[in-house]
Amino acid sequence: MASKEILEEIRARSSIVSLIGERIPLKKSGRNFKGLCPFHQEKSPSFMVSDDKQIFHCFGCGAGGDIFTFVMKMDGLDFPEALKEMARRAGVTLPKESRFAPSDADAEWERRKQWSLRLNELALEHFIKNLEDPQAGKKARRYLQERGIDMNTAKTHKLGAAKEGWDALTHAFAAIKAPMKLAVELGLIREKETGGHYDFFRDRLMFPIFDSKGAVVGFSGRTLNTEDAAKYINSSDSILYHKSKTLFGFFWAKEAIRKLDEVILVEGNLDCLTLRQAGIENVAAPLGTALTAEHLKFLSRHTRNFIVAFDGDKAGAMAAIRSLPLFLELQLVPKGLTLPQGSDPDNFIRTKGVTEWNALKNKSKTLFEYFVDYILQESPKGTQGVVQAWEKISPVLNKVESSVEKGIYKRQIAEKLGVEEKWLEQKKPRTEDRGPRTVDQKQNVKEYPEEERLLIAAMVLRPKTVETIRDSGVIFTDLQLKEMATQLFEAHAEEKLVSLASLQTVLNEPLAKWIREMALVEEEEMVWEKAVEDCLAKIRIKSMGARLEKLNREIAEAENLGKDSALLDLLNEKTKLMESKKRSTL
Repeated sequence: MASKEILEEIRARSSIVSLIGERIPLKKSGRNFKGLCPFHQEKSPSFMVSDDKQIFHCFGCGAGGDIFTFVMKMDGLDFPEALKEMARRAGVTLPKESRFAPSDADAEWERRKQWSLRLNELALEHFIKNLEDPQAGKKARRYLQERGIDMNTAKTHKLGAAKEGWDALTHAFAAIKAPMKLAVELGLIREKETGGHYDFFRDRLMFPIFDSKGAVVGFSGRTLNTEDAAKYINSSDSILYHKSKTLFGFFWAKEAIRKLDEVILVEGNLDCLTLRQAGIENVAAPLGTALTAEHLKFLSRHTRNFIVAFDGDKAGAMAAIRSLPLFLELQLVPKGLTLPQGSDPDNFIRTKGVTEWNALKNKSKTLFEYFVDYILQESPKGTQGVVQAWEKISPVLNKVESSVEKGIYKRQIAEKLGVEEKWLEQKKPRTEDRGPRTVDQKQNVKEYPEEERLLIAAMVLRPKTVETIRDSGVIFTDLQLKEMATQLFEAHAEEKLVSLASLQTVLNEPLAKWIREMALVEEEEMVWEKAVEDCLAKIRIKSMGARLEKLNREIAEAENLGKDSALLDLLNEKTKLMESKKRSTL
């Protein structure tokens, strides 16, 4: 992991206003800058950027963080990738020992990656040229016409065609002396047992697969031959392409996903294209595999609102249901868009249109509710069916983290099963011990003691208050805040400045969000020195109140046991404590 010093150096050399200003228009607003949030759709700007504090925050959707967070969210990068990008922009050389710095092996890997990208680009040019050719692209163009995809859509999404023969692409690569071994690794061509090579994609409509930056990382080919057993074949996993992490159509959909704060997941490439052609742009599809946790983790950097549009048959329903545990483990609440029997998104849009699609979408219920309905439908009638259904539903319900959400589902399940909620508790199967919830799992900033979080905010935003808070001897009762206070005390003692930007990856997101909001209000709205004084006073009074309650219990116990000496001491302490509390409240 890169050191804190390296991260701070990159932040110090970077202007978050310049970085974000390259992507969205920003206007001066007091000491900060304001603009329309790129992560959700809004008409009035609520997106604030502070160059002083090197943070951004949207008061509308709550997105926020530092330069690394912005690049990760905007470009769909993980932290190592964002670190590399920001280090490059800032002119900071990552140290050799950093696992993110380029070693000799990394340099060789980078060379292979660049060659791989070049080979895929050459293959893309080859396929596009074939589709445009009057003869070579005739079957592919006819198929597109039959499926209602116009040539403008095909051109925008860079569709192509693979010729019927065995070696068209192989000859194209040989003509430019391309590295054939690498082309084999990319799944573009195959080696013959007798020597030489042949094309992997033949007589197919070609869909290029782009990464989030628009680089061609692979291909998906739809057969144009009715006798071909494999309807779709995709590039094999390679240095560029990983099917468990890559989504078809994401590159084209990412801006719409951010703006609408929602993604629609469909099963196939043509579903994606038909929806996009109809003006529904926030759509993506897995490639040659079921939806994976990696897909969802990647997409959740851009939105937490998912709609799963599955085919209107049993296979489509089961595919959607199988994905439900993945969503729940990531604390996501997807909705299920149910299509009529025999329909898929592609033919539904072409026959029914966008208006009816939106009507279905507006009526969509959570995927969990759909799952429950499906299980009940498939279970036998009577008492035995109720028991069987609950045994299938219960393990999935246990994956729901939110107690409120779980309570709502449980009430609905009880109604659908025709039983009382307490019956569900009695019939609850044994599950593995999840262990205690940690402080990092807090979902609401209000779960932190108000005075304690204000003291943390004061120390971050007004470092001059650290000494006052430290010398007061205040005891933080919340474990995460106590740990954060200790770090701030130590940094102050070593005369180190702890920036709000550096804390974004350390603090729990609800707390980080709250402190960002505090940081971006106008200066005169918060007099931190006075706020610290008030908080310390309230904490002292609360502490006295807790001690008085304990003293009262100890006094009662001493009276019952006849411990007169101890009783006298306790009464004296109580009198002094009550006097101190009275003075503190004046």
